[in-house]
Amino acid sequence: MIELVKSAVVFNEENHTYLLGDKLLQGITGMISRQLFPNKYKDIPEFILKRAAEKGSRIHAQCQFVDSTGFTPESIEAENYLKERTNVGYKAFANEYTVSDNEHFASNIDCVWEKDERISLGDIKTTANLDLEYLGWQLSIYAYLFELQNPLIKVDKLFGIWLRGDKSKLVEIERKPDSEVKKLLECEIKGEQYQSNALVPADDKLLIPMQLVNTIVGIEEELSSLSEIQKGYKEKLKTAMRENGVKSWDAGRLRVSYTPSSQSKSFDSKKFQEEHPELYSKYVKSTTKADSIRVTIREEDK
Repeated sequence: MIELVKSAVVFNEENHTYLLGDKLLQGITGMISRQLFPNKYKDIPEFILKRAAEKGSRIHAQCQFVDSTGFTPESIEAENYLKERTNVGYKAFANEYTVSDNEHFASNIDCVWEKDERISLGDIKTTANLDLEYLGWQLSIYAYLFELQNPLIKVDKLFGIWLRGDKSKLVEIERKPDSEVKKLLECEIKGEQYQSNALVPADDKLLIPMQLVNTIVGIEEELSSLSEIQKGYKEKLKTAMRENGVKSWDAGRLRVSYTPSSQSKSFDSKKFQEEHPELYSKYVKSTTKADSIRVTIREEDK
């Protein structure tokens, strides 16, 4: 029978801190952000991050409630979580399981699952997409600390558990070598910056670290999702203002102005150039455009 070692670390949920006696330990997600993904959410407003964190915490709690009580899920996300877990034959073994090296670091693991006397770890994500590189580091560190705390147990698999509205996905995550995990933790302890050797080839040139590529993908997909939400609420506001004959609406910090549809005239420069090329050339002027890039995010392979 599998028995997990209970950590002496005390987790304070209110301020999200880990204490071992009087010693304050570092959390893993904060360390990963500093070392590997410092600009992951740089351009996303604080209130959006706060709202996303609150939603994530709520869904985490609902999934934990399902695992610990066996009661009916309270949300579609919790329902999908249960479906994803049971579809692959896992039983919930522990939730929010605290692991630590009892010296520098500590963290809570969302899900400890068991199947056929084997233990697997999972992390719940409610973001617009699964950042596989981030998850690879996060879960690999969890696995390293878990095995450090439970030397008789070997972690079998790692899973990213993606829950987004009525959509869900269970993705097996490749584990990073313990040697790289140790190197990362040692860099943080020494106050040094961890350097990854993984580079992205582009036309036979090495450009940026792969971890930055995954950060860019995550940000672009998050912004795309927010853009769709923005289009939806703007359309509802526009319809409401048009139907009620309102041209300006003030709701405290939110102020909205309505501009009715109208016709405008434009100059057909292409047609003018075709019909009067010599005259067109007399009025053409050259301007310098700054260099730029275009970012395209491909769909993930199914």
